[in-house]
Amino acid sequence: MKYTAATTFAAVVSVASAQSSYGGCAQGAYYGGLDLGADRASLRTYLGNLLHDTHRGIWPGTNVNEPGVADTWAALMDLDQGSFPGQVRLLYAQQDVDAVPFAGSRGWTKEQIFPINRGVGVDGIDLNDLHNLRPTTYLSNVVRGDKYFGECGILTPAETCVNPAEGGTEGTCTCNRIYTPPPEVQGDIARALMYMDLRYDGRDDNTLNLRLTDCPFQHERDMAYLSQMITWHKADPPDDAERARNDKACGTWQGNRNPLVDFPELVDLLWDPPLPLPAIGERQIYEACELIPTDPPTLEPNQCEQLLPGDIYFWLINSQSPATLGLFAFVEMDPGFKLFMTTNPWDGEKFNTNQGGTVSLEVPGDGVDGGTPFGFGESALLFYNSWLSESGAFEPSSDGQPIFLYCLDNFDNPRPLLAFLYGNSKFSAPGQASYPTGESARPESLGELGVIKVAPGFSNAVFNEDVDGYANDELKAIIRDPDSWKVSNEDRFGPASSATINTTTSIAMVVIGVITLATSSFL
Repeated sequence: MKYTAATTFAAVVSVASAQSSYGGCAQGAYYGGLDLGADRASLRTYLGNLLHDTHRGIWPGTNVNEPGVADTWAALMDLDQGSFPGQVRLLYAQQDVDAVPFAGSRGWTKEQIFPINRGVGVDGIDLNDLHNLRPTTYLSNVVRGDKYFGECGILTPAETCVNPAEGGTEGTCTCNRIYTPPPEVQGDIARALMYMDLRYDGRDDNTLNLRLTDCPFQHERDMAYLSQMITWHKADPPDDAERARNDKACGTWQGNRNPLVDFPELVDLLWDPPLPLPAIGERQIYEACELIPTDPPTLEPNQCEQLLPGDIYFWLINSQSPATLGLFAFVEMDPGFKLFMTTNPWDGEKFNTNQGGTVSLEVPGDGVDGGTPFGFGESALLFYNSWLSESGAFEPSSDGQPIFLYCLDNFDNPRPLLAFLYGNSKFSAPGQASYPTGESARPESLGELGVIKVAPGFSNAVFNEDVDGYANDELKAIIRDPDSWKVSNEDRFGPASSATINTTTSIAMVVIGVITLATSSFL
C-alpha cells in the first residue's frame, strides 16, 4: 500500500500522541554502574547487558491499522526531522523531503545501517532498532545495498567506483563492494555499527552475534570495516544533533542509549587501534586478515547454481483454499530447469520432508524469458497446471507459514532461492527436529534479496504498487517492502477474481514492462 498526503496527514500531526516515555534515560542515571577503568571484557559485558535490559520500546516496522503512528515510520519522522516541520532528513542525499508520502514506490524508505544481509534478521528485535535506522530513498537504499562502508578505491578497484553515488550527495561513492557515505555522517554511521556490535550477541530470539570487523569472512553476521569506522569516529565526533537524537531515541522511543555517542572515548577501550589502510591499488584486504581458501567446483555449474536469491519473486498469494500463488521470473529460465516450491521448513541445512508438501515445475519448450509472470492454482496464470507433486500435500496454511522456492545443484543439494512469509509465519532457531506450523529456520544464504515478508496476520496478499520506470533492483526493493502489498482475510486477489481483475492484471502488465525494459539499463 502507498501512503499519500490525503491518507496519512495524521501520521505527521499525531506523532506526539504515539510516543512513550522511558525513565532513567538521563546520562547520569543510565550509566550509574559504568566503570571506564574496567578491563575490556568487563566493559563489553556491562554495556551489552545494559543495552539489552533497557531496550524497552519495541515498535513494528509499520502499524497496519494506522501507518505512521506508533511504528518506525513515526519514530524516524520524530528522530530525523528536516529543517522544517513535516520533513525528514535523508541520510545519503543529505536533503530534506516531505515526511508524507512515505513507503510505497514514491515515498522515502528506511535504511538498516547494519544491513539485513550481514546479520540483521527479518524477525528479530534488531530489524527495527532505531539506533540502526535512518531515512533514505529507494534508489540510495538499492545502490548502498549490503555493501561494506569504507573508502572507494582502497579496498576495491578504483575503476569500479562511481562518485558521487547515485542518489547520494557530493562526497559519496559506490564501488562493487564498498559504499562511502557523506563525510558529515560518517561518524554517525560508525557509531551506529559499533552500537549494533555491542547490543546484539545472539541472546534475543531470531538474532545473531553481530560483529564489526576488518575481516568479514562470516557474511551472515560480519560487517566491515572496523578500522575505517574507528577512523571516521575520530574524524567526525558526535555533534549536538546526534546527541539530541540519542536522547530522544532513549527517552521517547526505545529506552536505551548509544554509549559511543555519550562516551566517544569508549572506542579506544573496546577496540584496538585502527589498522593502517592498505595502499591504494596494492591490496584488497587488510594485512591482518588471511583469505579463507575455497575448493573449486568439480562440476560445471548448472542453472540452479547460477541463480541468485531474488531472481524469482512472488507477487500474489491466496492461502485460503484453493491456494493461488503468483510468481515473476526476473531472469531467463532454461528449458528443463526444475523449480521447487515447498511448505516444508528449512532446518539450517536441508528441508524437512514430512512437515508440509512440495511441488515442482519443469520449464517446458524453449524456456522462459526474463520478465515472465507465472503461477500456481489459478487457470489464468501461466504454468498453473504444470506443477507436479513431489511429496506430501502442498496446502499453504491460511494462518501463515514460510513458503520456499528452491532448486537442486549438481550434487542434488537443495539451494534456497526465496522465502515468502505471510500470516503469522516467522523464522526461528535452526537445528530443530521439527517445527511448529508457521515456523522455519532462515536460510542464511538468502540474505536480504531472498526474503519477502508481507504484513503479518493476513492470509491473502497481492503486490499493489505503480512501478512504472523502475529498474530491476529498485523494483525488488519495492516488492520486499511490506507496505507495497494489499492484504486481506476476506478478499481473494488474482486474475480469476472479478472484484480485483482489473487492478491485479494492470499490476502484472506494468511489472512485465518494467522488467523487460530494465534488464540491461540499471547500474
